[in-house]
Amino acid sequence: MRGDPFKISFIAFCAALNAGVGFLVHSLKLPIYLDSVGTVLAAVLIGPFPGAVAGVLALLIISITTAPTAIAYSGTAILIAVCSSFFTRFKFLANMRATIFWGFLLGVIAALASVPVTVYVFRGATLAGADIFTVLFKATGMSLHVSVTLGGLLTDTVDKLATALLCFCLIKALPARLTSHFTGARILSIKPE
Repeated sequence: MRGDPFKISFIAFCAALNAGVGFLVHSLKLPIYLDSVGTVLAAVLIGPFPGAVAGVLALLIISITTAPTAIAYSGTAILIAVCSSFFTRFKFLANMRATIFWGFLLGVIAALASVPVTVYVFRGATLAGADIFTVLFKATGMSLHVSVTLGGLLTDTVDKLATALLCFCLIKALPARLTSHFTGARILSIKPE
């Protein structure tokens, strides 16, 4: 990938996709994020490092423009990229059934990775739409840690499943002459025209 302008441009596009969709979702105060679409695309099509770069760059942009807390979740973005790239070995984004299974698992992993940041750095308040679930669970008498964990599992599993399905559709819609530039296209069995 070093010095490949096409792949570097695609990583920048993926970061912008994350930031743009993340901004829209944050503005609407939805209880999901959808700010990992570009991370997953870059990780699956190019590799874990480019996916991580797209994810962290997007979080930096989101932190500057929309949600100052976003950059604290860089570790989660990196983990999403690594897992997404690894899951392609098991048909993640290659067929619908595998995409649903691995997308759901990706949500569980992302939720559990985010809990320490949400609890110990932000004391449960991240200014995202998902905070509503933390408040609801906390109101039932649960501890902050349990409330954040349950809220994260609820929102992140839905979010990453939606992200995976969106990426699945995007990859299927991309022309094969474009995807032929990516090493991940061979893993996904995308054939050039």
